[in-house]
Amino acid sequence: MGHSAHVSARGYVPAAPYRAAGISLRTVGAWLTDHETDALDQTEPNYDRMMLSTADHQVVAPTVVPQTFSLYVSRHGVLADPTSGTPLPLGPQRTVLSWLDAHLADPALSGPVEDACVRLTDPTVRARVTGDMRSAGLVRPSHLSAHTESVASR
Repeated sequence: MGHSAHVSARGYVPAAPYRAAGISLRTVGAWLTDHETDALDQTEPNYDRMMLSTADHQVVAPTVVPQTFSLYVSRHGVLADPTSGTPLPLGPQRTVLSWLDAHLADPALSGPVEDACVRLTDPTVRARVTGDMRSAGLVRPSHLSAHTESVASR
């Protein structure tokens, strides 16, 4: 799990999954009704719900393992080292904002994390920082869409 290559409306850099050889993701799944899934799709405008097969993505569970499952994948890709392409591991906002500040030198990212997150709620600042992530080469694809089919594109 890494960070999506965008700033959310609430001023933080959210989590996002990515595919990498030899990497596993420890997470919790939820059994949602169709109505609950539709509601969740509506709340995630920066993500596509991808249907994955357990034939391609091993799932280990203490109970029933479904044949397919959904995963929300960032439409923006994930933050990654500009030289190696290695995704930035998921960490606290303090870490990701410091990493971004080191690469972008944007004043909106400096100072206490609480203050930076407040500045990042401004739509103009949020859009600028998100765009700068891409132009600075800090973004790579999740590599999940090449092996999956999008079931929600809202």
